Amino acid sequence: MKKAAFLFALILAVILFPLQSLEAHPGRTDANGGHTCRTNCEKWGLKYGEYHYHNKGSNSSGGRSSGNSQAKPATPKPPAAKPVQQPKPVAPKVIVAVEQANVFAAPSADSPVTTTLWYGFELVDSGTHPEFVAIGQGFVSKKVITSYTPITPKTVSIHAEKGFFFATPSAESRGRGYAVQHALVQVVGEHGDWYYGSTQDAQGNVLVGFVSKSVAY
Repeated sequence: MKKAAFLFALILAVILFPLQSLEAHPGRTDANGGHTCRTNCEKWGLKYGEYHYHNKGSNSSGGRSSGNSQAKPATPKPPAAKPVQQPKPVAPKVIVAVEQANVFAAPSADSPVTTTLWYGFELVDSGTHPEFVAIGQGFVSKKVITSYTPITPKTVSIHAEKGFFFATPSAESRGRGYAVQHALVQVVGEHGDWYYGSTQDAQGNVLVGFVSKSVAY
């Protein structure tokens, strides 16, 4: 009985040994149960340097598996928005609003007159007096001045039968003349509902002053 069992074990070993030889080849396996083929790779149906598993439950042709997934590339941040620069406010221009404005030697109407200025003459105040504008030649009363805000020069036309021009941006101020219908006006400034500019009157003379935007556009 023992002899029969020994023969059976010997026959079984002879049968299983070739099968193990077909499934294995030289080289130790790593902790994952696989390794890289370096010897007689074609004999085992592998390419040189190919990593494979001896565990049939694993993928024998793919690369070495890893428990950690590949990190996704970081999404680039959009460039920071540049702050919007607000346009600088345009300083109004101060001009003489009468035909002749006296320039006094001191900030007083009782002081000597040094010179006179004409309508539309631009004044740059270099002082802080409440009643007078200080300029290089002396002092001009603030009662005879007005102002407008400069704009990009443009051309408008008179759409009324007569377009009246005034000394200040008010129909209550002194009139300076009128331009006929369709006359062109060269505008350089504005003050509320009024344009400040120049044109020609009915006689062909130069006319400067404020004209309402309701009749000139």
